[in-house]
Amino acid sequence: MGVLTAATSSTDDDGWPDRADIHDPAAIALLTDLRGVTFLSPFLASTHTLTSAARTVERPVSSMAHWVPRFVDTGLVERVGEIRRAGAPMPRYRAVARKLVVPFEMIPFDARVRMLDTGRLHLLRRFMDGMDEAVASSRSFGLSFAAYGERGSVIDLEETDAERALRSYTDGWMMLELTEEDALACSRELESLVERYRGRQGPRTYIFHGGIAPDPTFRWRSANDR
Repeated sequence: MGVLTAATSSTDDDGWPDRADIHDPAAIALLTDLRGVTFLSPFLASTHTLTSAARTVERPVSSMAHWVPRFVDTGLVERVGEIRRAGAPMPRYRAVARKLVVPFEMIPFDARVRMLDTGRLHLLRRFMDGMDEAVASSRSFGLSFAAYGERGSVIDLEETDAERALRSYTDGWMMLELTEEDALACSRELESLVERYRGRQGPRTYIFHGGIAPDPTFRWRSANDR
């Protein structure tokens, strides 16, 4: 089936493996299809019938019934019993492990780009919508336009220190000239910052984006950008 299961957690009474390494191309194709991942997600959390899984992700049972046989056939999901009732029993399913891991090099390039870009752009669009709403609600600052080096330019918020102290949102995209050590430290600091606030249960949802990457050698997405 192309699935290797690892040892289970010692605290897991039902023997559910913590991890499975996925090598089967058909299974990888399903995992890199974000439509399918939506329907797979409840089975990664617990055991479900088709009905309870569909209810969890707020999708029609008929749609769940389309995806689950494909998950079972490719070894991503297994049947682990049934609920007996009047008429036909209801099968119960769960993923073959709590976490499914695909070696990066086994994901086809086009599938990887399609999957990651879809997720990134989905959140980026929401981030930009939220930023536009927040900026539009304030009339206390402007946009500044200034040179960046000999040929570049930078657009930034123009505001006082007092105005900045009251602003609960921020955004910044820039080019940095760093050593490898600086870039490594920046990456770890960003991850540490996320961990500091992850899991807090405040009354409002905020969208956080943070990342650093080397300027590409081959600009295939941005080939026409100037």
